[in-house]
Amino acid sequence: MMDRAAQPFTIAVTGASGFIGRAVVACARARGHTVLAIIRRAGSEPAEWDAGVTPILADLLQGDLNAALAGADVVIHLAAMMTGDAETQARNTVDATQALCQAIISQPVVPRLVLISSIAVYSSDAGAKGGIIDESSPLETAPSRRDVYCQNKLRQEEIAQQAAASHAMPLTILRPGSVFGPDKMWNAHLGAILGPILVQFTRAGQLPVIYVKNCAQAIVKACETQAAGPINLIDRDPPDRTRYLAALGLRKRTVVFPWRLLSFIGRLVPFVSKPGLLHPATVQARMMPVQYDTARMDHLMSDAPLIDFDEAMQRSREGRL
Repeated sequence: MMDRAAQPFTIAVTGASGFIGRAVVACARARGHTVLAIIRRAGSEPAEWDAGVTPILADLLQGDLNAALAGADVVIHLAAMMTGDAETQARNTVDATQALCQAIISQPVVPRLVLISSIAVYSSDAGAKGGIIDESSPLETAPSRRDVYCQNKLRQEEIAQQAAASHAMPLTILRPGSVFGPDKMWNAHLGAILGPILVQFTRAGQLPVIYVKNCAQAIVKACETQAAGPINLIDRDPPDRTRYLAALGLRKRTVVFPWRLLSFIGRLVPFVSKPGLLHPATVQARMMPVQYDTARMDHLMSDAPLIDFDEAMQRSREGRL
């Protein structure tokens, strides 16, 4: 863990009781910051929250967000919805971000917004030239070809950037890869499990993963340093698929079905009737073999001891942080 921050902040965290949110709250408290933990459901407060955490029951689409954010120096926006139909996800991700930005710019002293976006916003062919993805890689310009999650994250960034440009709202955009930890170790980049078989669509390329505790530290560090962003949050030396599966301890027969062939089949299937893996742009974004440049993440965390991949996987398998 990093040393305590030289200057403590009051940090509001949306989605504070979620998988990443709980780790962020724990890191912020360890660094000496006061936390306004914004949650949607009464009783969802983790038992480990101490007196330095104030739970605030608030729906981002209803109620007085101005009061919820009162006194915050920084707002970390983690809340999003990844289940339900497209309209429900958009309402609770895109519309919620719009409402939050309005509340932020209405504060007497406008706090910094640290928006937790995703590497999903990059173009499906971002790694086609040179095979490397970094923060300068192109964003998706045809979101309708992609999944709802990608579309919503792109809209979140647009909304935040518009608020920053028109109302001088300080903004940092962070784009985590697939965040793993106890009870959340699988990700869509690995393939598809069909009974006793794991179907991989490639074995090449790195996986854009980050351990949840490392992710939380990077988010809090970005608050403290007022990082300019965008910054991709990916662990140093990202593993390839073979290394990740070995560390996961998955005991299944593995077969490879080339992702380009899957993409070709997807083009032949009517759009409205096919699952996500048959959307050519989606499968390309997840499976095209690429490398990830972590230089900005490395710079952000240059003075922080992070947990390496092997130890992180061991901890995750044992159910501990």
